[in-house]
This record gives sequence, C-alpha cells and structure tokens, in this order.
Amino acid sequence: MSGYAVIDLETTGFAYKSLDRICEIAVVLLDAEGRREDAYTTLVNPLRDLGAQHIHGIDATDTRVAPTFDRIVGDLTELLGGRTVVAHNAPFDVRFLAAEYARAGVPIALTPDDAVCTMKLAREVGVPAKLGDACQYYGIPLDGAHAALVDAEATAVLLNRYREHPTVDRRWHQLATAGERLAWPTAAPLATSVVRRGATRPGSGLLESVVATFDGASHHAGEAAYLDLLERVLLDRKITASEKASLDSEAARHDLSGADRERLHRTYMLGIVDVACDDDVLTADERAHIVQMANLLGLADLEVEALLAHATSKVSTVAASLDLAPGALVVFTGHSAADKSHLTATAEARGLVIWPGVKKGVAAVIAKDPGSNSGKAKKARDLGIPVVGADVLA
Repeated sequence: MSGYAVIDLETTGFAYKSLDRICEIAVVLLDAEGRREDAYTTLVNPLRDLGAQHIHGIDATDTRVAPTFDRIVGDLTELLGGRTVVAHNAPFDVRFLAAEYARAGVPIALTPDDAVCTMKLAREVGVPAKLGDACQYYGIPLDGAHAALVDAEATAVLLNRYREHPTVDRRWHQLATAGERLAWPTAAPLATSVVRRGATRPGSGLLESVVATFDGASHHAGEAAYLDLLERVLLDRKITASEKASLDSEAARHDLSGADRERLHRTYMLGIVDVACDDDVLTADERAHIVQMANLLGLADLEVEALLAHATSKVSTVAASLDLAPGALVVFTGHSAADKSHLTATAEARGLVIWPGVKKGVAAVIAKDPGSNSGKAKKARDLGIPVVGADVLA
C-alpha cells in the first residue's frame, strides 16, 4: 500500500545504540495524495527511567503500565509496511526505531536514506528548520509539542504544505511509493492495548476497570485452603523454593489451574488492601507493602497500580510523608547532579545517611518521579521499601 507513515518518537535520551529507549510513539497514516487516513499512539515502557521528563512531560507511572516495545512490534509493522516513513529529523527517529526493532529480535532494513525528512525538506524549500518554527511559518497549530501524536499530526500537515513548492510536488508520487520497495519483517500484530498519557491519573477509568475484574471471594474449600497456605507463606514477605513447592502441591491437590491461582492471588491482594485501609489511613509504608506483595505474586504493573488506586479510594487520608529519623538510610534516583547535590545537603542536615544502592535497611528511595522505572526503584519495590518524591524532605 503506497502512502506515508508519519512518525514521531519521545525518548529517554539520545543514545539509541546503548542506554536510551523509546517511551512514546505516534504514527499518522496518509494516503498517496497526502490525505489523512488514521493515527496510532501509545506510551512505551522503556524498562528504565524516563530521562528528561521536563521536556517530554511523560509520567513514569503511565509508562510502567504501558506495553514494552516487543509487544507492539507487530502492530507497528502492520502500520508502517508498504508506506514511506516520514519524520521531522528523520535520522534521529529512524535510528531509534531500527534499534528498538533489533532489540525485539526483528531487525529492519530501514535507514535514514529510506525516509522523508521534513526538516531536510524545510531547508530545501526555504522554510525554518525547527518543527515549531516551520509550523508557525505556515500557521499550523502545534499545541502540546513534545507529545508524540501532536508532533506527528503537525508533521503530516507540514508535509502537505511542502507540496505547494514545485520541487516537492514534482517528486511527490516518487516519495509516496518509495516505501513499497522496503521489505519489513514478519511480525504478527498482537493488537496490544495502547496506553496514553494520563492513563493512571485518578478518574481516567483504566485502573478502576482493572480492579473491577478482581474476584474478592473464594468459591470452594480447596480455594480457601490455598489462600490459607498462601497467607502463612507470605507472613515473612518472601516465597522460598520449598514454599513455592508447597503452594504448587496444594494447588494440584485441589485441581487449581494456573488461571485459578492467578485469580486467587488477586483475591488475596484485595484482602491485603482491606487490612491496610482498615484504619482509614494509607501510609507510604502500607503502599510499599501492597506493591511488594503484588510483585511476589507476579501481578503486572498495571494491576499493582490498580490496587494502589483502589486502596486510595477506600481511605480518607493518604499520608505522603515518612517518619525518617536521624540515621535513616535514603537512596536517590533520577535526579540531576545539581538537584541531587541540593537534596543531599537537605537530607544530611536532617541527620539522614545517603546510601549509594538499595538494600534491606534502607528507609526510602527518593525519586525524581515516584513512579520511576529505574533499577533502584524496582529493587526498592521488591523489598517493600517506599519510593517517594523529594517532598518527603520538606
């Protein structure tokens, strides 16, 4: 199918070959005449911190519940295949896209030379090169720049405006059909649910819909016996190999399938939430406990956030502060060097001890964004250590 696939990416940084990842992607489809056909966008879980959040404005919790890139490869390929890829500063977007495809195990032959770069075309037709300036030149709205879909939609309109210039119009058909020659890998589309900005914001409906699928009651004696054993196993907040074997044996004794056990794990977690909320206050330590137990039981990040939202809805007070006594160990993650220096001075003035890594005994991980997906934040959640914002030091 000829036509254009206008893409835009938001990333954690610039090092596409090594550290950095895509954290949001948008695709706007145009037919061979430049008419808009469809659009797609989703946040992407980069499995690391988000980098310059002050630029792209993406919430870390939203990306933690978003699909990883390997889950959307097939869906993207279905959109991009047979079309000419277009991007503003195409070398950047194309190299990042190719790197992510390679990491997902489905390398693509797409190079910057195969794409149409609207930044390059801007110079050719005598228009300002920066996307915002080019849009201003033509009077194209660009509200919310650095959101992938906003930028992709603007770039699609910009491409059509370039056609007003004879040098572009003469090559239009050639450009629109160029993508037909590029071979894309076979990758089955999974129709993965997209996650957009604000997905975990209160009132979005996503988290409420997830927790609504949890079953709050066991239905027969075998399920009750499994839950009773599970509660005893988790008293020390860990599951040893022998305890896992005992749980497996108990499930087999009562003919509980894998799906049955997953359902019962969610039932158990609803009970954990009820206990935490019994005094009508949800503390940072109780939130950390909920997260730790859910992680032990293998719940997905989306389910964990749904449980936290459910817990928040059940109490009158959500206590954001922590009782960090002098001598308590704290770990920083995601802060710039300047911010970390300032926060270190503040913490040390309170008698806190700055620790380089996460371990048992650390009182809190103080993150730039409490939803951070950094290695330190992930380890803290596994250990039941609160991950909090810098306001804990106020």
